[in-house]
Amino acid sequence: MKLIITGGCGFVGFNLATFLVDCGHQVTVFDNLARRGSETNVAALRRKDIGFIHGDIRNPEDFSGLSGKFDCLIECSAQPSVVSGYTNPVFDFNTNVTGVINCLEFCRRAETGLIFLSSSRVYPADKINALPVIETDTRWEWDPGGNAAQFSMGFDPHKGISAEFTLDGRYRTIYGASKASAEFFCREYADAFNLKIIVNRCGVIAGQGQFGVVDQGWLTFWAMSCYLNRPVSYYGHKGKQVRDILFIEDLCRLIEVQLKEINNYSGCAWNVGGGRTNSISLVEATSLMERLMNRKMAVRLQDNVRKGDVVIYITDNTKVSEELNWYPTVSLEKGVNGILKWIADSKDRLIGAGL
Repeated sequence: MKLIITGGCGFVGFNLATFLVDCGHQVTVFDNLARRGSETNVAALRRKDIGFIHGDIRNPEDFSGLSGKFDCLIECSAQPSVVSGYTNPVFDFNTNVTGVINCLEFCRRAETGLIFLSSSRVYPADKINALPVIETDTRWEWDPGGNAAQFSMGFDPHKGISAEFTLDGRYRTIYGASKASAEFFCREYADAFNLKIIVNRCGVIAGQGQFGVVDQGWLTFWAMSCYLNRPVSYYGHKGKQVRDILFIEDLCRLIEVQLKEINNYSGCAWNVGGGRTNSISLVEATSLMERLMNRKMAVRLQDNVRKGDVVIYITDNTKVSEELNWYPTVSLEKGVNGILKWIADSKDRLIGAGL
């Protein structure tokens, strides 16, 4: 296939581009190089014969640089930070909503399919935090013995949250609201113009090559902090809040399957994550890093809870697994070991980039 990857010099886009070229696809990357470190990926892309267009999805005229017939656009460009969304909400809107509409317009004119990487943050925090929980030594857990009336469609305490979970509620964050808005436009364009579109609501994505920071890419940030002997902070919930981790290798495999099946599953929205097996709390992540690195981490406990934070989010992959025969294969320990090796090999580059 002939593919476009917007945001293709970022962590997810770059890994997708190199993976899909190795699978035999022809790839062109479209990126504004605004993210710190992304410019260093251009030379690596070109060495693999991947085309590069310097463009910004917020500017519709930049799409004029994309010529010829494409089979699919994979939309990976986004402002991905929950914290930054509260600092500059207009930037979130312009990038995550207007930018996606510009991608959809390009796809409409070019009659091109689209795979959109959305977020688990489209689900309202008030509804997720209303689910019954119990506290253990290292994490919060959903209480399987809770009042059945407290459970919701799309939720199973043993599996997690599926795509049937309600979108009606509050506190999905500015970032989450922008991704939810973009999803609505994707679905409307699919219906109105018969475009082939798939939506993936991703949880936490991690892996080698991710320039993790405190408000985005937290597992990689944890690994960097341990390796470089830097302190970390728990913001509320005693550090026992839980997320599931999807490693980039598994996401790349899923996208390759979806490219083959996009005609059969157009209009689908899937929850995509590491699932319960790959779930981890901040406390548990600290212990894992300390064990793998054989050193202690300095931890600060902050009482304040961040806006829109959820106590537990674990992805229920049942639907995408059943329909596409896709399952996460990279375990937490294997994935973190890979990240730590990459950090060791890239230490000078990371420090030079100010990380």
